[in-house]
Amino acid sequence: MRSASLPMASDVKAWASHPVGPGFLSACTAVAAAAHFMLATGASGFGPPHPMVALAGLAIAADLHRGAATSQTRAAMADWLLAALALLCCVLPFRVAAAPALVCAAALAWRLRGLQGRAAAVMLMALGGWALKDGVWADLASSPVLWAEAHVTSALLGLGGVSAEVAGNRITLADGHAFIVLRACSVLSLAYPCAVGTYALCRLLRPAQAPGWGRVALALAVLVLLNSARLVAMVASPAIYDVLHSDTGTLPLQLAWAGIILLAAGPRWRRA
Repeated sequence: MRSASLPMASDVKAWASHPVGPGFLSACTAVAAAAHFMLATGASGFGPPHPMVALAGLAIAADLHRGAATSQTRAAMADWLLAALALLCCVLPFRVAAAPALVCAAALAWRLRGLQGRAAAVMLMALGGWALKDGVWADLASSPVLWAEAHVTSALLGLGGVSAEVAGNRITLADGHAFIVLRACSVLSLAYPCAVGTYALCRLLRPAQAPGWGRVALALAVLVLLNSARLVAMVASPAIYDVLHSDTGTLPLQLAWAGIILLAAGPRWRRA
């Protein structure tokens, strides 16, 4: 009978002789970008991670591990240059510098090829976009969505017999009560983490299957319906508005977010 130490010794020897590949460099650059983001955002960056970030991080680590285990490709010059560029971005004392670092990590993961590398690259790119979510570009890009949501909400109120006028993203009722659709109460506040969270959970539950883009679309469709109902309720009832904007008002949103992801990514379909 062989002792239990022999497999461990062989594993260490195999790990030491394993070539440094794009997957290993991608994991290193992703960790460096995450550390840089936390340092650049100050003490608040060390709080509990967003559930989407936690899900994506677990899925990225799993995919990079599987991709590196099946690939014997050594890191090429382009891989080392991407890693060096990512580390250079991490030296810059700006929060937004984490985004290009994560993009470099995504490019390294993509060079792994295969399902695992592509999936990890998509999630790393998504985290790069999340690092820029508070930028000016996000406000500019959200304007058309806020305008559309205000008009859809007004139309739904009209179907219920409540007359309302819309000017941009401002809804005014007949009694003079006004409601402005902002990004915090828009579908935009949950659409990004909902899509990324669904994608990541699909990768964790079914790693051998292609990413469930249909499941992501389903999650976003359900989210749009629920958020439209939430906007109508807040405009029509000041009491509901006050409850949803209180300290306990975030709990229904968190439960809805988790429920939508589980509903879209959890069940096994014949054609996933």
